[in-house]
Amino acid sequence: MNSKSGIEKRKADHLTLAGSRACQMNGSNGLDTIRFEPVALPELNFAEIDSQVEFLNKPLSFPFLISSMSGGVREADRMNITLAEAAETCQVALGVGSMRIALEQKSAQSSFKLRKFAPSIPILANIGGTQLVQRNGISDALRCVELADADGIYVHLNALQELLQPGGDQDWRGVSAAIQKFVTASPVPVFIKEVGHGISASSAEMLIDLGVSWIDVAGSGGTSWSQIEHIRSGREGVSAFADWGVNTKEAIEAIRSKKLSCMLVGSGGLRNGLDVAKVIRIGADMGAAAQPFLEPARSSVNKTMQIIESWEKDFKIAMFSTGSHNVAKLKTAKLLTGGNGSDTRD
Repeated sequence: MNSKSGIEKRKADHLTLAGSRACQMNGSNGLDTIRFEPVALPELNFAEIDSQVEFLNKPLSFPFLISSMSGGVREADRMNITLAEAAETCQVALGVGSMRIALEQKSAQSSFKLRKFAPSIPILANIGGTQLVQRNGISDALRCVELADADGIYVHLNALQELLQPGGDQDWRGVSAAIQKFVTASPVPVFIKEVGHGISASSAEMLIDLGVSWIDVAGSGGTSWSQIEHIRSGREGVSAFADWGVNTKEAIEAIRSKKLSCMLVGSGGLRNGLDVAKVIRIGADMGAAAQPFLEPARSSVNKTMQIIESWEKDFKIAMFSTGSHNVAKLKTAKLLTGGNGSDTRD
């Protein structure tokens, strides 16, 4: 059997370490400080709660996206199919992992061709920011959209992770200009995301000036990619940057407080449907998570569906318990004193 290439080994390591407790941030994502005011008399029928939304012109059962994980290695192939089938059945969106390996190895492309398993849901392709500045960067990104038959594409910004990653990209010059060029060239919406260190309001302003309309804050408080690369590099203990970044709550609220014109995905340490309700309440348009779906995806479609369904039920319970008959109403649900989160969008 041939030994794994460098990129295959890195992806395999990432799948293993992302699910470990040692690589979860100690700091909070801030959502624990948000508390809804309970409505004792909701005057609603739970069976009639409408959690449906439209995302990229397709209906979803609730505003949730299973976020980017991996692809291009054997284990990820199986996991991606499982995630796609479960997402299709439960009608939630799906983002694939970085597709760089599919550009370098034709044999890896099948890992990202999930449309036949998920014909009706939004699928997001994925490429790294530094890949855009390479000689064929824009055309490669367009190939990713085509390969995945995607409704949108993530461009992930993981500068700190790359610095800590053995052999990672250290030259980030030209990425801003490449993003601006790609936003114009792309036939589908371009989503910019961090990978767990958050996008600040000032960074969001820069991205909007480049023409970006969708931002995934990917705040701190969930998986620490700094710690993952710290371990992969053979270093002991905890990375100095293990808890680096702006947390999920801070990122969403800071961006909304500036009344910036963009759509937001709230991610970073979400662990249940109540967390999804919280990010929607403070200004996100979608909630997203990856780590809680790693183990279910390794198990079965049914197990993955059970987790998605439990998140949807928790989301609906939050709606019911705040007197919110639909998602628009949830966005104005009252919060208890100390739970900041007024939606400051125009």
